[in-house]
Amino acid sequence: MPNIQAVYRYVGWLAGSSFFSEHLKHMFHPKHIAAVLIAMCLASTGDAASRLEPPGAAEKVTIQLRGRAYLFRGFIGLITDRGMDKLTERINRIGVTANVNSYLMWRGLADQAISDYRRDPEPITIIGHSLGGDAAVKFAERLDAAGIPVSLLVTYDPTRFAHSVPPNVERYVNLYQSSNILGGGGDVVQGRGFHGHYASFDLKDRRGMFHTNMEKFGDIHDQLVSKIAALAATPASVGGEAIPLRIDIPANATIELWDSGLPVSAHAGDTLPTLAATYHVPLWALTQVNNLSEDAALTKGARIIVPRYLVPMAAPSAVSSHAASNTR
Repeated sequence: MPNIQAVYRYVGWLAGSSFFSEHLKHMFHPKHIAAVLIAMCLASTGDAASRLEPPGAAEKVTIQLRGRAYLFRGFIGLITDRGMDKLTERINRIGVTANVNSYLMWRGLADQAISDYRRDPEPITIIGHSLGGDAAVKFAERLDAAGIPVSLLVTYDPTRFAHSVPPNVERYVNLYQSSNILGGGGDVVQGRGFHGHYASFDLKDRRGMFHTNMEKFGDIHDQLVSKIAALAATPASVGGEAIPLRIDIPANATIELWDSGLPVSAHAGDTLPTLAATYHVPLWALTQVNNLSEDAALTKGARIIVPRYLVPMAAPSAVSSHAASNTR
């Protein structure tokens, strides 16, 4: 693994070079496994007790894995973006076709993805790191223009020039560090017409995590692979309003990649600690998402947002990125 400080010095040199500017200009212009048992508790770190387990999540669901995943490295991907290669290998191992490329290749690959989807519709996942994150959003935009849905879009620390999330994206996850100025820090927002599930996680307080290694963490890979594996059986819409989540992950908290928020009504006697226990979410997440203190008094009927995962249907009848509604 390259020396982190040396990498940052190298990136700093590149940022001021005409070579970098020309590539940025180029950037912005223009099989299956028959059956698999998926445990949706997403206990990737071994700390199952701290991870949200919605009703039915512990049940194993048999589905046929289908889908295509397109991953994009950042500007100096051949030097530092090996995490994208490992994630691609893991996705392929579960039976979903995945490939990884330079961010400069997004346009041609998007056209191929459009052709492939029209020939054989399968859930589409797009993942990118740094400038590859910007490319992933542009890839989704190109599919939107062709009327092609994107089941899952994930960006790792995209740049501050990244576009907003287009309306064809059903589920969006952003992992970024707001403290990153060079090469990252992109807090991507929902675009006009976007009504999907949105979750943005600021990892600025994570010790040992940098722009150049963010895409390498295995516990995050675990959760993303689980999401991709479940896409064939996870409905695009679920019961309850999809509330966007914007979360600052505390330094010592487990990284949990929820999909969106769910509004619930407080009952008489409810407190944030009792709701955290009821819905199996960390208390810090409830206080942060609702901008309330731990001992805040809740009135009956008060609207509280609870972070949630989307879970697969018990008996999927067909693969569809716009499946019928399913309740939690």
